[in-house]
Amino acid sequence: MAKISRRNFMRGAAVGTMGAAAAGLLTACGNSASSTTSAPASSAASSAASSAVTKPSSPVDGKYVTKAMGHESWVHVATTFFDGKITACEVLSHEETIGIGNYACSRIPAAIVEHQSVNVPNLRGSSITSMAVKAAVKEAIELAGYNVDDFSKEVTIAASNEVIEEEADVVIMGAGTSGLTCACRLLEAGYSVILVEKRDIPGGSMSMTYGGVATAGSKLQYNYDVDGSFRSSAMGTLEGMMNFWQTMEKYHRTEFFNGEMPYMTKQYTVAGDLVDWMAGIGIGFNTMGNYESATQYGASTPYLAPGCYEGGAGYAMMFMAQRVEKYEKGKIIYSTSVTDLIKDESGRVVGFHAKGENGASYTLRGKAVCLASGGFAKNPEMLKKYSPDYADFFFNCASSMTGEGIQMGIDAGGYVECENRALPAFLSSYKSKFELAFIHQSAPGIMVNIKGDNIGNIVSDNHYTMAKAKLNKDNGDTFYYVFDESSAVKLRDSESYGFNGYVAMFEKGEAVHYDSVEKASEELNLPNLADAIEANNAAALAGEPDEFGRRNCPYIETRDGLWAIRVDPTFYLTTAGLAIDTDCHVLTEDKKAIPGLYAAGDVCGSIEEKDAKQYGMGFDAALTYGYIMGETLKKEI
Repeated sequence: MAKISRRNFMRGAAVGTMGAAAAGLLTACGNSASSTTSAPASSAASSAASSAVTKPSSPVDGKYVTKAMGHESWVHVATTFFDGKITACEVLSHEETIGIGNYACSRIPAAIVEHQSVNVPNLRGSSITSMAVKAAVKEAIELAGYNVDDFSKEVTIAASNEVIEEEADVVIMGAGTSGLTCACRLLEAGYSVILVEKRDIPGGSMSMTYGGVATAGSKLQYNYDVDGSFRSSAMGTLEGMMNFWQTMEKYHRTEFFNGEMPYMTKQYTVAGDLVDWMAGIGIGFNTMGNYESATQYGASTPYLAPGCYEGGAGYAMMFMAQRVEKYEKGKIIYSTSVTDLIKDESGRVVGFHAKGENGASYTLRGKAVCLASGGFAKNPEMLKKYSPDYADFFFNCASSMTGEGIQMGIDAGGYVECENRALPAFLSSYKSKFELAFIHQSAPGIMVNIKGDNIGNIVSDNHYTMAKAKLNKDNGDTFYYVFDESSAVKLRDSESYGFNGYVAMFEKGEAVHYDSVEKASEELNLPNLADAIEANNAAALAGEPDEFGRRNCPYIETRDGLWAIRVDPTFYLTTAGLAIDTDCHVLTEDKKAIPGLYAAGDVCGSIEEKDAKQYGMGFDAALTYGYIMGETLKKEI
C-alpha cells in the first residue's frame, strides 16, 4: 500500500496545474453553475469505456489514446508505457467545468504516473472527472497488454499527527464565493487571512453558477450605456432595482421592516463597486449587449468572461484563490474540516479548531472569525429540521453543502431564519443529473409529464415552475423534454449562449430520437403526447398564448420525428440560514451581534427572504455579501 502526502498530491506536480498557490476545488445555481453538479458516481463509471478492449498477447509499449465519459462530455487521455511502467499520462482534451473538472484533469494523471497506480484517491470536489481519467487509463493499460491489477495498488493519504497553531487577523471557514471575495479585499488592505476548505479544491458552488452579476450601476454598465437607456430600465439604478423587487413579493409580511428591503438595498448599493473592483484586479467580463445571431443573454448585465455558462465563474474563482496565496499574509488550508469554534472568557469568538484529512490538528485564532461554508442541502437531518417539505428529494449541488458552519453558528448563540420556504428547482437529465437549467432558451421545446400532458410555462419563473412540477404528485414524478430537429441542432451548439454545453445529452445517449410522435408516445408510454404537441403547435402558428398564457410557443416540427430527454426537476440549494445583519454580524434571537463572528453566502440562506421576498440571486448575494463582510472587518478589527 503506497501512501501519499495530501498536500503534495492535491497541489499537483503535473504541467498545467495552477501551481501550489491555487492548488486546492465543484453546482445549482445555482446554480447554479456551469452545468456541473454532484451527480451519482455511477453516472461516470457506467459510461467510462470508450470501446471494447482488444488485449494483445504480450505488452506493446507506446502511447495509447483512450476516452471516458466525464461529467460534461468525453475526457480524452494519452497514456504512455515503457518497460512495464506508465511513463507519461496527459488529458488531451476535455469539456469539464472550469474550476472543477480541470483540476482533476491535471492532478489525477500526475498522481497516476507518480504512484504507478490508477487507484489514487479521487479529487474531493471533482470525483466524477477523477473517475473518468482513471477509467480511460485502465483501458489504455489493457490495450497495451498489461494487467490492470499490476497498476492498482492502493494509494492512501499519508497519516499525520502534526499539531499546528497559527494566528491571523481573520480566519475564514470556507474558500468559496464569499470567503474568497472577503479574503481578497482584506489582503489588499494589509490584513493577514487564513481560509480553511474541507475539499481539495476551492470554490464551493462558484464554478457551477451562470456567472452573471446583477448590479445597480457599475462603471462597466454605464460605459456601455451611452444612450442612457439602461439607467432608465428596471436594473439600471438602485431605485429601479428596488422597484423591481417590490413586484416580487412572495412572502410579504408587514412586520418585515414595514415593507423596506434593507438587505437587498445594501446588496445592490455595493454591487456596482464589486463589479468594478473585480474588473480592476484583472477578472474578465464578457462584452455586454445583444448582437445579431450571437450571444443573446444578459444584454446589460456584466457576465464573467468568456460568458454565461462558459466557465467564467470558474476562472474568476481560480483567479481569486491564486490571488489569496500570492499575498505573503494569505493562506488556504485544503482537505481540512473545521470542527468547532473557540470562544474566550468574555464570550467572543476568537478562532476555531480544524482537522486535516491526513489527521493533522489545527488551532487557528484571529481577531475575527468568518463562516462562509455554504448551505445544508446534502445534510438529511438538517433538511428534515429546516426544510422538511424537501427532506426526501435529491439535491443537485456540491456534495460539500452539509451545513457544519450553520450548526457552529447556532452553537455560538445564533439562530436559523426563513425555514421551510419554497425552494427553486432546475431541470436535470434523469440519468446523469446533468444540469439543463436553460434548455428552453437553447433548444425550444415543451416539457410533459407521465401522461404526456404539457406541464406549463417553463420559460417564465422557470425555477419555481420546475419546483411545482416536481412537487405535484399528479405528474407522476416522470417528465420528458420533447423537441424537434431544429432544436436538436441548437442543443448541440447554441448561439443563445455561445457554448455547446448540452451536446453531452447526445454523447451520453440521454437525448433519444424517435421516428414519429406515435413511436415516442408508444415507447415512452405517453398517451397524451400527440394532443399536447398539437395544442402547442396550434397556439404557436396562430401567434396566440397557449393554455398556460405562454406567448411565442415553440413550434415543434415532427416530419423528421421527435427528440426526447427524460428529465428531472431537481432542487439545488437551501435558503434557510444563519441570521445576520446587513454588515454580516451573526445575530442572536434578540438581534444582538455575536462578538467576533461574521457570516456571508449560503450559510446565511437567502438574502431576498430576509427581506420577505422569494429567493432569486444567490450567486450575486454571495459575492456582494462577501465583499460587504470584508468592508465591515476593515472597519472593526
